[in-house]
Amino acid sequence: MDSSFPKIVQLSSVHTLYDTRIFYKICRSLVDAGYNVDLLVQNPGNEVLDGIKVIGLPVAKKKWDRFLKTIPALFRKVIQYPQGTIFHFHDPELIPIGLFLKSCGYRVIYDVHEDVPASILDKEWIYKPLRNLFSRIADKLEKLANSKLDATVVVTKSIRDRFNKSTYLIQNFPQLSELEMTSQREARLESAQVFYVGRISKQRCIVEMIEAIERANAEKEITFLMAGAFDDNELRESIENRKGWKFTDFKGRINRKELSKYAQNSFAGLVLFKPVANHINAQPNKLFEYMAQGLPIIGSDFPLWREIVTENHCGLLVDPEKAEEISKAILWLESHPEEANKMGENGKKMVLKKYNWSIEEKKLLNLYSSIC
Repeated sequence: MDSSFPKIVQLSSVHTLYDTRIFYKICRSLVDAGYNVDLLVQNPGNEVLDGIKVIGLPVAKKKWDRFLKTIPALFRKVIQYPQGTIFHFHDPELIPIGLFLKSCGYRVIYDVHEDVPASILDKEWIYKPLRNLFSRIADKLEKLANSKLDATVVVTKSIRDRFNKSTYLIQNFPQLSELEMTSQREARLESAQVFYVGRISKQRCIVEMIEAIERANAEKEITFLMAGAFDDNELRESIENRKGWKFTDFKGRINRKELSKYAQNSFAGLVLFKPVANHINAQPNKLFEYMAQGLPIIGSDFPLWREIVTENHCGLLVDPEKAEEISKAILWLESHPEEANKMGENGKKMVLKKYNWSIEEKKLLNLYSSIC
């Protein structure tokens, strides 16, 4: 680490320790460039991982624990850092702390992972008549942060269009090392298996995927290999009681190496979002991670995704709310292995050429260089 570089502190009260964007991409890239990086995140204790000093915050077991325990603990820790520290926070609920730190003379970056005002409109736990009001408040708060802080980082062009000052587009593309994991693979195993990894929720079409795999198995024996965490136990129980569950191999949470292994043993990757406001212009990590692993995509038919998937011939797009369309796409890719493999190779080539973190990393380091 270069002692002449300022201390960098990454802050999150929401994301997990091994968040792909925060830990594997931003923190690692900064450490590799010589920066001294602390990561304040929910964790049982303090530790050093890959040169990153992890400072544990109270783990929230309930939603309100973040506001009663995690965020107060985070605030007590950040005010102890010396002047010259650069803070980079990743959650809209930390905007007040970010503005406070800026008023105290610190340099502060806000990283916007999603279209927050749009996402509020779709949150079922918020009383529906209040969603428009809360969405407008979030929009004004984010624009205030954009006008006051040193920089705003966004993950998509559509989010960037909401702001007008010091906004940097640093997208969630996969690391080229993930391509290297599959570079020696001669061919996929012949096991008939489709793969999904990520958050398991109704908004991400778990009901439709389970129904689609049931429909597909009426014609061909196909396994649905699923990894991730359910939104809640009630949802998990309802899914386990569906007929499609008997064709499902559920792995729970997995690490990066397991993701690569399961992808190599599958003939397609599912990434299906409901057509709600926050999803239409999203660029989910999994879309590009599947491409990096050489997996043809079965995804939602959104205009932005057509530019990525359809125009690059790396998968099939369907109506995410129609299990019959998802099932037909699964069966088509399973019965056309040569075309499926070609789609997978096309996706990998586009990641190598355009959709990769090495390009975005340069933008990140340029941002920090300009702030320093």
